[in-house]
Amino acid sequence: MPLLYRWYQQHQRPLPWRTSPTPYHIAVSEFMCQQTRITTVLPYYKRWLRRFPSWSALARAPQSVVLRLWEGLGYYRRARSLHALAKSVLQLPHRRLPSDPQKLLQLPGIGHYTAGAIASIAFNVPTPAFDGNVARVLGRLLARGGCTPSLFELRAVAAALVPRKNPGTHNQALMELGALLCLPKNPLCPSCPLRSACPSRLRLPQRANPRPPPTPLREHILVIRKKQSIWLTRQHPSNRWRGLHLLPTTPQPHPEARHIGRITYPFTRYKITASIDLLSRPPSGWRGKWHTPSQLSQATLPAPHRKALALLNQLGNLQNHHEGGSLPSRHQHVLACR
Repeated sequence: MPLLYRWYQQHQRPLPWRTSPTPYHIAVSEFMCQQTRITTVLPYYKRWLRRFPSWSALARAPQSVVLRLWEGLGYYRRARSLHALAKSVLQLPHRRLPSDPQKLLQLPGIGHYTAGAIASIAFNVPTPAFDGNVARVLGRLLARGGCTPSLFELRAVAAALVPRKNPGTHNQALMELGALLCLPKNPLCPSCPLRSACPSRLRLPQRANPRPPPTPLREHILVIRKKQSIWLTRQHPSNRWRGLHLLPTTPQPHPEARHIGRITYPFTRYKITASIDLLSRPPSGWRGKWHTPSQLSQATLPAPHRKALALLNQLGNLQNHHEGGSLPSRHQHVLACR
C-alpha cells in the first residue's frame, strides 16, 4: 500500500508517543485512547508521564493517586488495569514488556488489539492491530453488494496484510486513515489515497452486524450537603466506578430530596438520564463520610458526579443574585432540562 504509506507520512498527527515509541509510552497511549478521543487524551498523557515516567514509578504509586490522575477520562477499569500491568512488568525478566503478542495477552488489561499495537509499534513485530478504524477502512474497501464482510473475515484480512517491514507504520497508517478521512459518517472520500480502489466511495455499505442503539436508563444522584461539606460514599447499586468517591445513586427518588437539575451521560451500552436531587442527610443504610471543600478537591469522582456538583454550584450562584435566596422558576426550569 505505497499510496497509503505516503499519505501517512505527509498527514499523520504529531502525537507525542510517536516521537518516542517505547513500550511504556505506547502502552500508556493505547490504554488511554480506548473509547476516548485523542484530543481529550493528550493533556492527560502529558500529565501522566510527568507523574509516572516509568513502569516502576507507576507501580509504586497508590491506586488512589493513579485514579485521581485519571479522573475525567472515564472507564476507570483501564487505569486499574494499567496500574496492575506496571506491577506485573516489574516481575518480568529485565522488568520489560515481552515483544511476543501471545505473551502480552497474558498480562493485565491487554487484549488482542492492544497486544498487536504494542508488538508492532514498539517492537516492530509483524502482527495486526485491529481496531474500529481498521475494521471500517477494510470493510469499505472489501464491501460487496452494499454490505461489509464480517468482523471475523476482516480480522483475517488485517492479519494477512501486515508487512514484515515496518508493521507499526502499516498499522498506524490504517488507523490514521480511519480516524482522519474514512469517518463513520460523511467520510472525506475525495482526499482518500485509496479512493480509486474503494467500491464504497459512492455509497456507504451497511455493517454486517450493526451496533444496537444504547439502552436508556434513569437514576437519581443525591447531592448531600451540610453547610460547605458534601457527603460521599464508595457504594453504587450497579457496582460502577470501583475505588472512586461517589455521590449516592439510587434507582428511585428519595422522598426527602429536592430536585435541582438533570444530566445525561453514556456508560458502556447505556444512555443514562440522571436526576440531581439535593438532600441534607445521608440515606439510611449507606456508608460514607463528609468531605470539606479541600478534601473534595482531592477526592476522585467520575465525571458525571463532578457535573452534578457543578450543577449545585451553578444553582447557588444564581440564588446569590436574588434577594432571599429564592430562585425564579424559569431558572429552575433551565437547570432541570440540561
